[in-house]
Amino acid sequence: MPARKTKRKVPTGPGAKVRAEELAAADAAAAAALDESAVGAADVTRGEDETAAAATYSALSNAAARRGARDAAEGAATLDMADEVAAGGALAAALSTDEFRRGMELAGIAGQVQVGADLVQGVGQPTLAAFLGRTSEQLRVLATEALSRATEGALVAHGAEHLAGKLAALGRTEMGHGRDEYATSDALGAASAEMAAAAVRSAAAGAAELAAATAMGGMAQALAHDGAEPEAGARAADEGPPVKAAAARRAPKPPTRAPTGRASGRPSKPKK
Repeated sequence: MPARKTKRKVPTGPGAKVRAEELAAADAAAAAALDESAVGAADVTRGEDETAAAATYSALSNAAARRGARDAAEGAATLDMADEVAAGGALAAALSTDEFRRGMELAGIAGQVQVGADLVQGVGQPTLAAFLGRTSEQLRVLATEALSRATEGALVAHGAEHLAGKLAALGRTEMGHGRDEYATSDALGAASAEMAAAAVRSAAAGAAELAAATAMGGMAQALAHDGAEPEAGARAADEGPPVKAAAARRAPKPPTRAPTGRASGRPSKPKK
């Protein structure tokens, strides 16, 4: 981390202006290093946030794609069901038409047989007239049943047609939802890719800014050292001679040894 900006005393003496400029440059470089470090940390944090956002967008995109696939499959199945119901309704309508035609034919035959029975009854053949009357009644019953089935078939065909229309509409709606989910998935995927690219750019910018802050901090320390070193040297030069003189004055003199023998050049007294 770069050194914090501190207040320094303005140097005096020789080279004071140069030292002041160097110390001011050191303070400016330290402040710039702090600012650059803060900006770099903010960019790195932004890159981390953008990476997390990219991951979130990617997860949402995958979820939307899964929903789109599910809706599309359900829509396709519903459309197939609608086609099957419509086909069943068409068959019921055809059968109803056939039953209606058969019922009408049986009703016509029953009427004709009844007319024949009335005629035979008029010519004095009651047994044949009774037989033809029973046959006409049976044909009338068959005709009624056929017409009833035709009516039921028509109702089934109409209901099947209505149901097929609803199923087709539902299937188309599901397919539309699937397309919307796919479009949402594509948009989220594009947003995820863009956010990931922004995260890479922010991280790279933050790393470069932190490196620049480190370099500025080193330069500030170098400038501060260069500015403080001449000042210490000048102070040592100014204080050097008096210190040496005081030390010389305080240094003790070597002790003088007392003479242990006779002075040279004087004759010694002879012993008695």
